[in-house]
Amino acid sequence: MISSELIFGVAFFLQCAIGIVGNSLLLVLYVCIAFKKPQEKKPIDLILAHLTVANMATLFTRGIPEIMFCFGMRNVLNDLGCKVVFYIYRISRGFSVCTTSLLSMFQAIIISPNNSVWARIKVKAHKYILHCFLFFCVTNALIYIRIIEHNEAIKNDNISRYEYISNIFGVRPLNETKATAAFLFGMTVHDIIYHLLMAFSSTHMVLLLYRHSKQVQHIYSNSNSSRSFPEIKATQTILLLVSCFVLFYWINNCCTLYVVYSFENRVEVETIGAFFGGCYPALSPLLLIGSDNRIGKLHFIPGKEKRHHKDFMNGLVNY
Repeated sequence: MISSELIFGVAFFLQCAIGIVGNSLLLVLYVCIAFKKPQEKKPIDLILAHLTVANMATLFTRGIPEIMFCFGMRNVLNDLGCKVVFYIYRISRGFSVCTTSLLSMFQAIIISPNNSVWARIKVKAHKYILHCFLFFCVTNALIYIRIIEHNEAIKNDNISRYEYISNIFGVRPLNETKATAAFLFGMTVHDIIYHLLMAFSSTHMVLLLYRHSKQVQHIYSNSNSSRSFPEIKATQTILLLVSCFVLFYWINNCCTLYVVYSFENRVEVETIGAFFGGCYPALSPLLLIGSDNRIGKLHFIPGKEKRHHKDFMNGLVNY
């Protein structure tokens, strides 16, 4: 009979393989667009490129340790390794929250009408993207630095002393101090603010799409004609990304809260939560690759350059 650990191990392996390959390919595509076809480069590409980096960091620091555990490689990381891996994981996860929120806000500003209150911000929005990334990195690094003190490799001699136990590491109970209160307050406010921003910008985009569909309904007889607008397609993709992020994020949080406040150590629940936590980093590049029309036009894709050369030679012969 196949054990549950083997099933989880295969699931994490497939998830990491799809996610790492997909994010790597998407990052290479954005770099190639920037250098090979700069006329097709968009400001939002910079946001998506940083999102792919955050996704890969999340998969490397969370998915791969889970694979090692499920395939029997226990106690591979010492205390220092667990602290570094979990700290990078928390930063990349927080950076993913911030970047997804920035992505939805940026797209909401881009598709806003020129006569709206966002018109002035629309012109200058792309100039502040790097400033936002620097702010995200600093704030997440400061918020989660408290994790380093309370995170360590699991020691089987006294498991009961841990407040939260994963397959790889354990977290000691947080002391009731001002620093701990500030850490919990900062982490909570951080997530609430960016989720509210995502909700506000997503609602704004849905309303704009609804108004646009009403405006073009009496102009075009074909109900699918609005899909010809690239801005509309990009907005629909970003709305889908935000929805997937919120869904998987809160499933992961619910599993984590259950493990923390449960009287029993439910390893399966924690593993399921970790798997759902990696679904967004693994699936988001597939959505972006499938919705970007520029990717099919790049001649560096295998097979594409050969077809382009063949069409060019046929053109010479016909000429």
